[in-house]
Amino acid sequence: MNFKSLAILGFSALLSLGSLATKAEVKAGVDYSTISGKEASAKPHVYEFFSYTCPHCYNLEPVLNKWKENSKPESVKFEQVPVYMSRAPHLTYGYYVAEVLGVKEKVHSTIFHQWHAEQNIVRSKEDLIPIFKEAGVSEEDFEKAYTSFGVESKVQYAKKLARDFKVISFPMVIVNKKYKLERYDNLNEMLGSFAIENTK
Repeated sequence: MNFKSLAILGFSALLSLGSLATKAEVKAGVDYSTISGKEASAKPHVYEFFSYTCPHCYNLEPVLNKWKENSKPESVKFEQVPVYMSRAPHLTYGYYVAEVLGVKEKVHSTIFHQWHAEQNIVRSKEDLIPIFKEAGVSEEDFEKAYTSFGVESKVQYAKKLARDFKVISFPMVIVNKKYKLERYDNLNEMLGSFAIENTK
């Protein structure tokens, strides 16, 4: 996988980005690239393609959380998309099960923490069950949601988005369906005023 964006920054710098208050100039070819053949969305929409298996996604998570809490404009829609991997389909299903059952915030952070901080690899669907139980979801409700049409539809939607944007590495952040972040120095600006000003 290509993690050039995060390598440029270094994680110590990356984790301090949320506190940047000065408005920085955004530059094409430096901060972002334009996705060929894509038309900008009518409204500001940020996608983050990620995987629970990815340490760089784990390190980006608190930065994005800080942005959402402190800097995210109300008009900007933020959507995380778990990248489907055939060797670990349960991770994509688990994300959307948590979303459907209203426990996404707790389950999402727990999976990341267990995988990377505790080195407790979530290897299977069965490994998700105790995580959901901690979030107050019974095994029966988990199983029912896991095999539901609603969750299956969301998984297929995630697969389609990854194909449409040709996601081959992650994290990958896309702004307004047309602009791909190449580095994260100007995160607040790219996901804020840039997203708002560069719609259809």
